[in-house]
Amino acid sequence: MSFLQGAGHGGSHPHLVQEFVAAIIEGRDSAVDAALAANYTCAGICAHESAMKGGERISIPDFEI
Repeated sequence: MSFLQGAGHGGSHPHLVQEFVAAIIEGRDSAVDAALAANYTCAGICAHESAMKGGERISIPDFEI
C-alpha cells in the first residue's frame, strides 16, 4: 500500500490507522497500544509546556498499563 507523503508527520497517519484497523479485524493487539499512545501524546504536551516556559525542562510521565 502506498500513501502520498507530506500529510503531516511524513504521512504516518494513514499507516497508524491501517495498523489499528488491521488489529481489530485480526483480533490482535495493535502495535501502538494505549500506554505507548499516551506516552507519545504526553511528550508532545510536555514539549509545548516547555516551549511556553522558555525551554524549561519538563519531566515526562511514563504511562504503563
